[in-house]
Amino acid sequence: MPDKPLDQLLEMLSSRDPEEAWRLFVAEYGPAILQVVRHLEQDADQVPDCFQFVCAGLSAKSFRRLRKFQPGGPAVFSTWLRAVVRNLCLDWRRKQVGRHRLFKSISQLSGFDQEVFRHLYEQRLSVEEAFQSLRAAFPGVTHARVTESQMRIDRELTPNQRRLLDERAYRQVGQSAVGFEDTSPIGPDVSDPSPNPEAQVLLEERATALRHALAHLPEREQLLIRLRFEQELTLEQVGKLLDLGNAQRVERQIKAVLARLREVMN
Repeated sequence: MPDKPLDQLLEMLSSRDPEEAWRLFVAEYGPAILQVVRHLEQDADQVPDCFQFVCAGLSAKSFRRLRKFQPGGPAVFSTWLRAVVRNLCLDWRRKQVGRHRLFKSISQLSGFDQEVFRHLYEQRLSVEEAFQSLRAAFPGVTHARVTESQMRIDRELTPNQRRLLDERAYRQVGQSAVGFEDTSPIGPDVSDPSPNPEAQVLLEERATALRHALAHLPEREQLLIRLRFEQELTLEQVGKLLDLGNAQRVERQIKAVLARLREVMN
């Protein structure tokens, strides 16, 4: 949609009867919005609800978000809109934290297995950390029982489900590894779309560069980062698993890897 019709559309959204303008907007930009939603919400069952959440956010308070766009400014509307939609998607996802719907195959397992799944596969705790946490809810639990549960879960998970779980964990690794913090608006109040969409575009570019930088690390260094920041193992545990010696040596190696990542990112 060229700039002039966009100007008119934004004016119509500010009128007393904006329904027609909103209908035209959704018809024009709905596919682009849905594309962003599908990219960020990997669970296909959640896409319709997330899309509705985004549309509600865009139309809230008399379309306040959309009316903030400045035609003729430095940002192209399609790029600006994608950044706003991404912010809303992150709001949606954060609202789901702690209450992700279990995969159907996992929901058919026992309550104990479901808790093991949450500890090991969603929260990405180490086996020992999960064991200590599970002891509070399941007195008498043994390491063997946790291991058997993990084996049952492994048999149920599909490659696509594993990919989804890895992507969630990978984002956590990326944010922790080089201090990358997602400052998108999070929490019950979704009225403030800060950071501004232009800044969010730059943030997305930095996140992409980070993913590429991590992917090009030697396999052993990737494992080092994953164990420390994804699995959240202690320095001592990482040292034992990778035969690196004491915690101080592990810490020095991690700092060296992160320093190289920062150089690539800068």
